[in-house]
Amino acid sequence: MTAAPARAWVPAFVVAAVSWGSSFLFISIALRGLTPVQVGFGRVLIGAAVLWGMLLVTRSRPRLGIRDVLRIGVVALGLSTVPFVLIPLAQQHITSILASLLNATTPLWTALFVALLIPHERATRTQVAGLVLGTFGIAVLLGAWNIDGIPLLGAALMLAATACYGIGSTMSRMLLTRVDQGPTQLSAVQIAISAVLLLPFAVAAPAPEAGTFAPSSEVLWGLLALGVLGTSFTYVLFWRVVKLAGATTAASVTYVVPVVATVLGITVLREEMHWYEPVGAVVVLAGVWLAQRRPRARTDAPRVETGRPVS
Repeated sequence: MTAAPARAWVPAFVVAAVSWGSSFLFISIALRGLTPVQVGFGRVLIGAAVLWGMLLVTRSRPRLGIRDVLRIGVVALGLSTVPFVLIPLAQQHITSILASLLNATTPLWTALFVALLIPHERATRTQVAGLVLGTFGIAVLLGAWNIDGIPLLGAALMLAATACYGIGSTMSRMLLTRVDQGPTQLSAVQIAISAVLLLPFAVAAPAPEAGTFAPSSEVLWGLLALGVLGTSFTYVLFWRVVKLAGATTAASVTYVVPVVATVLGITVLREEMHWYEPVGAVVVLAGVWLAQRRPRARTDAPRVETGRPVS
């Protein structure tokens, strides 16, 4: 297949990186008036509305059986239900910068769970080395030598969220390979299921203060930006990059998202960053690069590339 020219996919790549990188800023803003579960629910509710609107406009309604919906529901738990609550919970205790840097560990968890749950994709020595290096990078990222200064609760919640992403990505490879639907249809159903699952928890949470959803409310606009940019259009753009430039190029957005989030955290939220956080992030990303490496395909075998959203 002839590679598409850069001008065909670079704009989508940049918008996806900026959208996912700014999600941590929007979460911080939304938390000023909403509980973590309400942020997660509002995010998927808005994202589902946008995605289903796109399907209505294009007249491409999903055609799924009950088993397909159940499979997507299992994947939704790991990719867009539990982590969308855990991340706002984490950001109540850590900066958006640290949250974004820890979010970069998602491919490490994916590589680990793929090796554990998919027998024919056993981890190579290079991938194991990447996992070990990534673990060391997390320790540096958190400043493990300063035990009293480690934000244990926030870090644990964030790593639990990325572990959910890893499980969800692995389950999507195990359960959705035979679901014959496009990425927009799958994303729309997945996000809608997450909205249904989170609805009772959002209703049970304390009611937002008066004025939270006023047109001038920063909380409302932060939530809208989170739902529209970080939970709907960006997935479509990501899959465009996968189609035009390949999964490897698309997955490199992992390296750009923390940069965007860090710049926004410093310039907009006035957050401080410790010297060891970017150092640890570089070590983590080096581990990610190793963990994502695959053995070279045999020349007599067809090569198939696949990709999954990383945020």
